Amino acid sequence: MMQAKSIAEAVEIVRPVARSIAQSDGITIVKRIGQETDYLAEDTIEPLWAGLQFPIDKCLAGRAMVEEQTILVPDITQVENIPLNVYLATFIRSLVAVPIGDGRPAYAICAYWKEAAPIEEETLALMEALGRGMGAAFAIIDVLGLAHGQPGGAHAA
Repeated sequence: MMQAKSIAEAVEIVRPVARSIAQSDGITIVKRIGQETDYLAEDTIEPLWAGLQFPIDKCLAGRAMVEEQTILVPDITQVENIPLNVYLATFIRSLVAVPIGDGRPAYAICAYWKEAAPIEEETLALMEALGRGMGAAFAIIDVLGLAHGQPGGAHAA
């Protein structure tokens, strides 16, 4: 990931790898923009929300960023305070949403499965490790972008 010179390049490197790591039916990488989330990239068995924005409190990736912790959902029908119809219109029946970065996370990575089932501890550990690694890489890219006179350029997706 460190050959990436921008957040967008890092996302493109991670996107196909993350799905394999999670052994999932899909992944998304989500960016926080104020009080909204922007679905930057996805690698899924069917299209989800790439390029769309949602209120941060109406999606689980947003909740993971706001709460600064992993959100684990073995059965999407058992989650409160989300627009369930948005998820039920997709293949998603279980998911994990992992914040990327320390402090106030600005990104999250989510893995989705088409079956409602407990998420294995190993999968959870791998996704959280990936989130920490992405956070470190994003921070380095951001610092290098600022050091080269490109304020905010590292965040362009």
